[in-house]
Amino acid sequence: MSKRPSPKPKKTSARAGTAKPRRKTAKRSTQRMPVKISRGRRGKSDREEGPVEWFLPEIESTYTRLESPAQAAARAVPPPAGVTRSGHAFRSVLQPGEGEAVLAAPDRGLWINRLSEYKQRKSVAATTRAAAVPGAPAIPGARNWLPLGPTVVLEGQTVGGEPVGGRTVGLAVAAGGQRVYAASACGGVFRSDDGGTSWASMMDAFDIDPTNFASASLACGAIAIDPADSDRVYVGTGEGETHEIFAARIVSALPAYRGIGPIRSDDGGATWLSEPTAAGAPTLAGEAFFSLAVDPANREHVVGATSVGLYHRVPQGAAFEWTRVRPGVHSSVVIAGAGGSRKFFAAEWGTGVVGSSDGQTWTAAGTGFPTNDVGRITLGSQAGNGAVVYALVARNSNGTLHGVYRLDTASGKWKVVSGPPDVLPAPQGSSQGAYDLALAVDPADISRLYLGGSYTDTQPFPGSIWRADVKTSGAGFAFANARAIGTHAHADVHVLVHSPADPQELWCGCDGGVFLNRDPGGTGEFAGMNTGLSCLCSNFIAQHPTDPNILFTGLQDNGSARTPGGPMWTHVNSGDGGYCLINWADPKQVLTFANGTVYRSDTGGASEDSWAASWDFPWATMTQPIVGTPFNPAQPADAKVVAVGAGSTVFVSRDFARSWKQNDSMALPVLSGENVFALAFASPDRLFIGTTKGRVFRADRAGTTWTLTQIDNAPAGPLGLTGLITDVAVDWADATLASVYVTFGGMGDRRRVWHFDGTRWASRSGSPGNDLLDVEHNALAVDRSAPQHVYVGADIGVWHSPDSGATWAPLQNGLPDAPVFDLQIHPTQRLLRAATHGRGVYELALS
Repeated sequence: MSKRPSPKPKKTSARAGTAKPRRKTAKRSTQRMPVKISRGRRGKSDREEGPVEWFLPEIESTYTRLESPAQAAARAVPPPAGVTRSGHAFRSVLQPGEGEAVLAAPDRGLWINRLSEYKQRKSVAATTRAAAVPGAPAIPGARNWLPLGPTVVLEGQTVGGEPVGGRTVGLAVAAGGQRVYAASACGGVFRSDDGGTSWASMMDAFDIDPTNFASASLACGAIAIDPADSDRVYVGTGEGETHEIFAARIVSALPAYRGIGPIRSDDGGATWLSEPTAAGAPTLAGEAFFSLAVDPANREHVVGATSVGLYHRVPQGAAFEWTRVRPGVHSSVVIAGAGGSRKFFAAEWGTGVVGSSDGQTWTAAGTGFPTNDVGRITLGSQAGNGAVVYALVARNSNGTLHGVYRLDTASGKWKVVSGPPDVLPAPQGSSQGAYDLALAVDPADISRLYLGGSYTDTQPFPGSIWRADVKTSGAGFAFANARAIGTHAHADVHVLVHSPADPQELWCGCDGGVFLNRDPGGTGEFAGMNTGLSCLCSNFIAQHPTDPNILFTGLQDNGSARTPGGPMWTHVNSGDGGYCLINWADPKQVLTFANGTVYRSDTGGASEDSWAASWDFPWATMTQPIVGTPFNPAQPADAKVVAVGAGSTVFVSRDFARSWKQNDSMALPVLSGENVFALAFASPDRLFIGTTKGRVFRADRAGTTWTLTQIDNAPAGPLGLTGLITDVAVDWADATLASVYVTFGGMGDRRRVWHFDGTRWASRSGSPGNDLLDVEHNALAVDRSAPQHVYVGADIGVWHSPDSGATWAPLQNGLPDAPVFDLQIHPTQRLLRAATHGRGVYELALS
């Protein structure tokens, strides 16, 4: 979305990220003008909504309906309140005041079909490529994208400044604790062979063999291994952690982030195979996994808890397929016991726990499980002990802790464990139990539990991880000796797991990557084990104008990071990192955005202490755009001009965010609920603006006055689509600076890129066979040195047009299949940079 390609102005869009607005956040103003705030650290956000507030705008942008202006005008918009066909009340985030009709309803196979088409259009044939190997998917002898990191972020957003990585939703640890697999939310699977000291990506070889479709989805939800052979790996694609957010807002759309079903590796992740869903069962493509359980006595025997049911892996001839054995959302599955007493236990979201000895036939496990306000359920057990099962339960109504329950023997009665620790704090009356819920049982002590939740309500809001003992209390149980042990881990805990049979090694997977505690039962602290875990979600990037090695990136829940060169970056500013901008005439001046506030550094932004929280803006979208003017060394004063889009207002500063004058703000004549989403300066006195409802404005400044002109409705030829405009880019071939490109998010039309020549609009999305895909397109870049060359970043790939949008082809050698949120061309070097959602920053030489 946001962009700022080379010599051109930074353009950008306000795409949401994935985290929680809570860290280092000032109170947001409701005034029209931004409010200057004092220097120093700030407290928690007054708008605490958890991951919902980050994910919903991003998800909605993906599924916003694209249609013609006439169709939009004729479409009746239902009232925002009430219950939709998904069973949830729907209120549009990006188009407040509107309801379900703003969303498209794709078929379940949409994502896998688009990926299949994309594979067929790879620019390099499989026969010309080397044999698949783990590591970056570069093509020998070809022009390749190169990774710039972060492979790790040092001095991360934790107590003690532990190194952090990206969102990790699943961990599988082999005996001895040296071989470890980490499943990331949108970066694929990583493997460590040295106990987490270093990691290597295991899902990038697809680009060497485009016929190997299975590893095309880097969105993971669950991972499990054969306890006797750690080379056998199962992965459930599609992230279950975000399921409720999808289900609550994206009506009739994909309920999980782009999974392609279950995949398997027999060689430790070097190659992957896709496994089919049984005929007649709902497909798992486009769905999400929460967890997987492998039978230790038979590695072919696997059960998966998914967003569309409980699935059992069964033989089908010489192969295997996955068949549904129970409908409904299942959020957890474990296997416990030994020999003939071995048993699977699974939890159905909002309902209860069931058990099975064969994975095929399931009955209620125990009696007396709570029925009121039950939401997500996570189970815990000991590997060889099938007599005791624990359930950690969140409330359906507000995500707070419902309770911890214990079942002794499968036919017994569930009993509450009273006095649980505050694993899901609720300072604003709600918490994140649908997103953060983890439970581990000490492998040596059935009465010692480790509970994981959201965050500890203290600066800098570290991970909520608790150790507590379960004691008999009358006819029931109660917690004793509860202690918070997650202060050195990052917040938002998704998984806790011990090294097999080792109570002294407790692993944590969270929004900040992988952490390990080597004395969880004593005084041990978690340590970041994230070197090489290159799965950070980069929102946007800022580039030093002359030194291409210096970069900034906003990392959502992991703050903002900087590199002076090399793959190891350093955390430099807290909060949920979004846009960042370097003054191209004075690179010591840097801006970042987090949680509604612009931060400024006059010393190069090299450390946490170099920032002042300068201005607080009306906060409409989580990552509001900050844009600068085109690179122009002959006019260094131009570099001081910046703009911020906040709601329906654009604010302009002429002293690089030191002040914001009333006459430099522009309130757009917008429709109800319409927000600024993309900005691009053509010059210090001309700014183009794109909105969430598909309208485009040109702002021209004469003297001290800005004049707004709506151009999407040009009489000679209006813009042919309505929907979310994710980016705007100036067409540098037009010396009058009247021509622009725009690109659309949402779905429902392949005409993603449009061009305005100053008079009329025309689609520049290619023709059948060389056009763009019907997926969200997020970022545009026009090569100022050769403006017929246009680049677009999409949820699938980076695409290149050598002829101003007449034809398009994927520009993909070496770039993982993670969504691309930002594209920029370096202003003095021939380098195209891409910020990916799940694999960090990449660069491609254009010369």
